[in-house]
Amino acid sequence: MKDEVAAELFRASEKYSLPKLKIEAERVLLKNLTVDNILERAKMAVECHGSYLETAVVKFIVKEIDAVHKKFELNLFPSSILYRVCKGGSS
Repeated sequence: MKDEVAAELFRASEKYSLPKLKIEAERVLLKNLTVDNILERAKMAVECHGSYLETAVVKFIVKEIDAVHKKFELNLFPSSILYRVCKGGSS
């Protein structure tokens, strides 16, 4: 499944309460995190209540903080993500 399709399915599964589809789409999204898509994935994780994706995003940012900060202003990320990043990735 491509990332674009997984993102659409992830959003739709949240909207229509389809938990199995949500888990499958979320699994694809968290496997393909990059510096280029991390902001979009962070926002999507928070908006769609994707706890696995949110945790993966936080871990990625903690690990790649310099590269992420070069690409994006950190204040663009959802506050819940930044809070966890500041705590070193813990929940």
